[in-house]
Amino acid sequence: MIKMKIEKFKIEYYDEVVELWRKAGVEVVSSDTIDEVTRVLNRNPDLFLIGKVQEKIIAVVIGAFDGRRGYVHHLAVDPDYQKVGLGKTIMEALIEQFRTKNIQKVHLFIEKSNKSVIEFYTNLGWDVREDLIMMSYIPDKKLYKRHM
Repeated sequence: MIKMKIEKFKIEYYDEVVELWRKAGVEVVSSDTIDEVTRVLNRNPDLFLIGKVQEKIIAVVIGAFDGRRGYVHHLAVDPDYQKVGLGKTIMEALIEQFRTKNIQKVHLFIEKSNKSVIEFYTNLGWDVREDLIMMSYIPDKKLYKRHM
């Protein structure tokens, strides 16, 4: 069994985390710049977690709280460490942080085509919502870019 240490994210880990996201297949977009990640970190410092094995970051998850609901973004586990329970471990740590804030409901977004991620969260007890449609609006098209 692999022992992973959970810590709060620090901005000095930014480059290593972006590299991990890319390695794990998370699409890095303009909302993932160092400035944007710093904004999330400043707003939710205790919900942005990393997992380390021997000081190497092998897992990350961004938790967010808007004052009413919790959100999960960019969970990633290094492909060399997947399928051994580390994604579940870091999610359990995040859920515990949500509990300490008395957050009643947590949401996340998954592309419909990403069946393995849907299965991962379903196995953790998450429900697929068939009653909702997610919609997005980009207020300033010059700011948001899907590809960096």
